[in-house]
Amino acid sequence: MSKTKLHGINYTLADGKRAPSVTTIINDTMGWNKQVLINWAKRQTMEGNDSDAVMRDAADTGTLLHLLIEGHQKGFDVDTKDFTRNQEKAAMIAFGAYLEWLKKSQYTNLASEVALVNEELRVGGTIDSIGKLKDELVLIDWKSSKYGPYKEHKLQISAYIYMYEAAQPKAKVSKGLILRFGKEDGKFHVHTIKRDRVDLCIDAFKKIVDLYYVKNAI
Repeated sequence: MSKTKLHGINYTLADGKRAPSVTTIINDTMGWNKQVLINWAKRQTMEGNDSDAVMRDAADTGTLLHLLIEGHQKGFDVDTKDFTRNQEKAAMIAFGAYLEWLKKSQYTNLASEVALVNEELRVGGTIDSIGKLKDELVLIDWKSSKYGPYKEHKLQISAYIYMYEAAQPKAKVSKGLILRFGKEDGKFHVHTIKRDRVDLCIDAFKKIVDLYYVKNAI
C-alpha cells in the first residue's frame, strides 16, 4: 500500500454532499494551538529552514508510520517508494516504538483505519485503531509528533469515540488513548483520555461543529 491510499478519503453524507473531516473542523475553527505553531515556525526560519517544507516532511513521515502500523495489523506489505530515505528511517524508528509498546501492553486490535460518517453532526473521520486493552474497549490515535497531546488532539479522539458509539450503539468505549512514537529516540508515550474528559470534549466538539457551519454560512 502506498501513501496515496491512506488519509485520502472523501466522506459522503446520505444526501450526497461531502462532509468535512473532524480534523478539518477543529483546525478551521479553533486557534488554541496557534501560538505554539507560530513560535515553532519562527524558530525554523531563524535556523534557516523552510517551515512549510519541514511540516510536509513530518506529515509524510507520520503517514508512513500509520501505513506501517496498519500493515502490521492487517498483514500487508507497505510500499515505501513514495517516501524519502530520511522519512523511511524516521518512520521505522517510530514503528519500533510501536512494536515495543504492543509487546508491553498486549493490546488486541479489533479494527484499524475505520472510516465513519456521522449524519447528525455532518462530519467524517477515520479512526486509527479500535481494540481491547485489559478487557476494556479503547479507541487509539497514533501520533508521531515530538510534543503533545494538545487540546485539539483530545477533541479529535473524543469526536471519533462519539461517532463510533453512534454507529455501534451497543459499544461503550472505556477511554481514549493517544500514542506518541518518537521518530528520533524510538520511545513511546501513552496519554490516556479518561471517559469523563472524553464526554467533556464531545460536548465541546458539538459546539465547535455548530460554530464551523455558522462561520461557513456567513
